[in-house]
Amino acid sequence: MRKVLANLLIVLLLSWSWASTAVVASSEEEEMGPLASQGRILFQHYCAACHGVSGDGDGYNAELLDKEPAELSDEKFMAKKNDSQIYRVIKFGGQGVKKSHLMPTFGHTLSEKEIWSLVAYIRHLADDEDHLVKVPANTSETRPASPPPPHDPLNTFSDWYSKKGRDTSLIAQGEKLFRKKKSCLACHQLNDEGGLLGPDLSRAGFSYTPEWIFTWIGNPQRIKPQSKMPNLGLDNEECRSITAFLASLKGEKLKGKWKDYLASPGDPVKGEKLFFDSEGKANCGKCHSVKGKGGKVGPQLGFVGTSRTQAFLLESILNPKAVITSGYSSILILTKKGKFITGVKRNEDDSSIDLMDKEGNALHISKDEIKKFKTQKISIMPGNFKDILTQDDIRHLLAYLGTLKTSN
Repeated sequence: MRKVLANLLIVLLLSWSWASTAVVASSEEEEMGPLASQGRILFQHYCAACHGVSGDGDGYNAELLDKEPAELSDEKFMAKKNDSQIYRVIKFGGQGVKKSHLMPTFGHTLSEKEIWSLVAYIRHLADDEDHLVKVPANTSETRPASPPPPHDPLNTFSDWYSKKGRDTSLIAQGEKLFRKKKSCLACHQLNDEGGLLGPDLSRAGFSYTPEWIFTWIGNPQRIKPQSKMPNLGLDNEECRSITAFLASLKGEKLKGKWKDYLASPGDPVKGEKLFFDSEGKANCGKCHSVKGKGGKVGPQLGFVGTSRTQAFLLESILNPKAVITSGYSSILILTKKGKFITGVKRNEDDSSIDLMDKEGNALHISKDEIKKFKTQKISIMPGNFKDILTQDDIRHLLAYLGTLKTSN
């Protein structure tokens, strides 16, 4: 029941993308000043899922946490905190100030100036006019650089993982970090436990390659600058152990009859032709892009050969509703005129929702026109590929997707 309610509440999130932040300043933004206005954008991107859009602690992810998020709109509560305390919690995370480990650290992701802008906006949420936030002199406006070595290059990590990545003591150490030390469980689910902000990782080892897990958790912004996941500042050994734990989570094995698809390799040249043939049976390029070529409805697949396992890719083709990539859930809208509209949600604010339909058309819908809407549990990707594609067709597609790799 808890999970059902959480899924119903997910539609209330303001899903801000970085590209959507170039908006005309409202009268409220002008009133709060430029520092707090910058903080407002960052707050909605990183914080609203737990602390709520208005700071009331009622974000859609909040009820899934073992510890309730702070009510940042509570004037009495916030009056007890000085600016430096708020700054330190944001920069160093809950564990860094001896509070809940579920509050992540943002000091490895945001600049000092951006963190001060969040402090200013949080003061605004509490209607606190007695604490005027002043940015200290020499505050850096530059975001932290990517972690330097000793983070392993991929070839070094791959060699290490093949020899030691299945060590049970290392897996146990990684699980402890994931569940008790770092803020991972605040955003990710493991077997119905944890948050909904990031992908469900119950089958992480089935879905992702160890190399991808290691690279991603080392610094998500290196791969996806707009990611809501902050850089947690993990050292090399922490990255290794958490990767070993997640890679051990295989979940259920492929259905017996599906193993035949992986029994022999396909032809990547034929697979590429199938992928991009607009008149063909697959026509994957209608929705997916590879290195700028193709559609924008579904996830871009330029490095899917590095990030995803062949078993996961096969499942995604034969049963796309099994796992819907985070950020690509479709929603169903019923307008007040009785019209149904479905598509992938791109942005949402207080007044409108932006969608992209399965044809790749961008739709802007005012909330004044909406009677109700909900997130669907079905994929916008066609579910009949197992009927219209032969085993060889699918092998060829898998072979082509396997060539889409990225270097370290």
